[in-house]
Amino acid sequence: MVRYSIEIGQKEQDILKEIVLASDKNVKKRKFATGLSSVMAVIMLIYTILCFMNSRIGYGIIGLLFSVFFIWIIINGANTFQKKVINIVHSKMDNKLTSGKREYCFDTDGVAVSSDIGNGTNHWNAFKCWGIFRNYIYIRTIKNEMVLVNQNDLSENDVKELKSLLSQNLKEETL
Repeated sequence: MVRYSIEIGQKEQDILKEIVLASDKNVKKRKFATGLSSVMAVIMLIYTILCFMNSRIGYGIIGLLFSVFFIWIIINGANTFQKKVINIVHSKMDNKLTSGKREYCFDTDGVAVSSDIGNGTNHWNAFKCWGIFRNYIYIRTIKNEMVLVNQNDLSENDVKELKSLLSQNLKEETL
């Protein structure tokens, strides 16, 4: 059995956002947006050149603006856009759900959670995977919520025991 307490503050919230951004699902979305934007940028640049060659200045300017937009998406816009969406969703959540003290007890049955808003036990089948991000161990629920554990706050034996429990009950995700 491993016991762990954490005060979820801005640092932990930022780590959780980074984990969400690094997930396979979001990486695939960014790759798709970048690929599509690459094709659209070429099409819009050709369109812009043709408009200017045919003295359609207004359409050419619109084409140029779209070209710049697609190039921005290629460079880093997809990542920027996803970060903005995550920040908006996070800002709309109740502060009680995104901050405060949490106490976790990991054992063979699952994870017992105690916080300011309640207590409960999540059996291992309530989780889908676990992983390591920087010095944190995260455990992802089937609802895509996360348990966050700073390995620096645990003893070496507790880290080994926790990783053993997680490996026995969940698949490991790599980011």
